Amino acid sequence: MFDIGFWEITLIAVVALLVVGPQEFPALVRNIGRLLGRVRRFVGSVKTEFETEINKAEEIKQRIAEEARIAEAHKILDEKRFAAVRAEETAKASVTGSGAPSPSPADGNKNEAAKT
Repeated sequence: MFDIGFWEITLIAVVALLVVGPQEFPALVRNIGRLLGRVRRFVGSVKTEFETEINKAEEIKQRIAEEARIAEAHKILDEKRFAAVRAEETAKASVTGSGAPSPSPADGNKNEAAKT
């Protein structure tokens, strides 16, 4: 974790022994061990929680991508339906007569004006 080797730990222990004294040293080492255990458990729980949140974010990302694919498929389907309806209208118009779509009311007014 901190990349501390054997000799560094030994030097820290000797200095602590000289500062604290031989009678308090075992209690100090015990308390340091407990503290390190708590820190490791805390780091482990944070790591687990972080990984869980990352997995949730990945799931959301996959859902968004899937929804985008579905939306694109719906768009293509709507375009195809529109083209099919237009083709059907064109086919019906060609079967019923002139092959051209029926004139709109505005076109009828132009024809009447041309007659007069």
